[in-house]
Amino acid sequence: MVITGFTGRVHGKESFVEYWRDFAESYQMYPKELVFEIMNEPLMAGHPNEPKYDVEVMEWLGDAIVAIRATNPTRVIAVGGPNYNHPDMLVKYVTSEYLNYRLPDGTGFKEDENIWGIFHNYKPPGFSHSNVAKSLNELFPDWKEQVLHELELADQWARSHNKKVLLSEWGSRLVNPREDVLELVNFVTKECAKRDIDWMYYCGVFNNAWPYGLYDSEWGLEKTADVVEALTGQKPELMTLPTNQINNSAFMMDTFHWYSNAQVTLGTADGQGVDGSRALRCMVMFTNPREPVIYQETKPTWRFYSEGFYMIQLRQGNTYDISFYAKSATGNTQLRVQLGNAGNDPVLWTSDPVEIHGDLQIYEFTYVHESESVENARFSIIFGDRHSEVILDDIRLVGARP
Repeated sequence: MVITGFTGRVHGKESFVEYWRDFAESYQMYPKELVFEIMNEPLMAGHPNEPKYDVEVMEWLGDAIVAIRATNPTRVIAVGGPNYNHPDMLVKYVTSEYLNYRLPDGTGFKEDENIWGIFHNYKPPGFSHSNVAKSLNELFPDWKEQVLHELELADQWARSHNKKVLLSEWGSRLVNPREDVLELVNFVTKECAKRDIDWMYYCGVFNNAWPYGLYDSEWGLEKTADVVEALTGQKPELMTLPTNQINNSAFMMDTFHWYSNAQVTLGTADGQGVDGSRALRCMVMFTNPREPVIYQETKPTWRFYSEGFYMIQLRQGNTYDISFYAKSATGNTQLRVQLGNAGNDPVLWTSDPVEIHGDLQIYEFTYVHESESVENARFSIIFGDRHSEVILDDIRLVGARP
């Protein structure tokens, strides 16, 4: 298992190193199979793609390694280069020249056999990152050469430093033709095996609309069993586990993925949620002419949108447990929950109203979806009183097969 770090450069190196110091201390008794990957895609984390900042990345990584080694002297630490962890960055920067830390015993990168190199390979990017179906062989006739170039660079690094190298991200959006995705999967796994390169296929942060994901909350692995079998050599067990479909349900990403009909102003409230967590603050202005509502559904404007992949689904025959924590800051008020097709055309179900008080409480509903399956649904919370302020947290929509 690999634990991957994401960092915001704005917080500074000291904060980053202290995070890894605390994390390493907490996990020092875990089995050796747990791997620490210190920083994923530094450019995405805020480190600009310029030589001076590339050197900065390596300084951050080196100081973090020293902090980790204080409590985890033999833990495998995976290290990639700057930018997006491309293999050319691995070759150039993951070296004794740039990763020039020293441990108290005087050893460093060269002597540490438990430092692994990591790299990503999304060649050809026009295929792997496309949000519409594209033909691999017709549009990218040299795709195999592109993939092999990246693998050869990584293999060169491994042989030069006598260290293990790991392909920690690769794959394709599943909007592409399935036969092309399978051809890419079979080629990459075969070529990695030739070079003794271990790999992890990228599925990403889970939600049903994520076009790289293999698991779906309502269909399990039923729709991707062929890809899973190509990756693992085994037919997957076709089952669905109880999974919350609501995205950003605990508001760790502020209000991302949540929308309102302009009758409600959305914000966050630190320390107001479950066990003092961050929560959603809903400032309700008016109730006429439209009911104030917040909702979640797939938006075609989402940067990762791919046709045919939707966040919230309702499968025929599924029973859905719906729950959320709520409190009112302006006296008692009422809420209702609603499910419908995207755009609420049509509305499928609306709960009875529940009374919201000044103390944070959990509210629960059950909905049985007896009509035909809905691929792209909307989940809504409707507010009953204007000029109210409601705190919401841990919003859940979890289905179970009968």
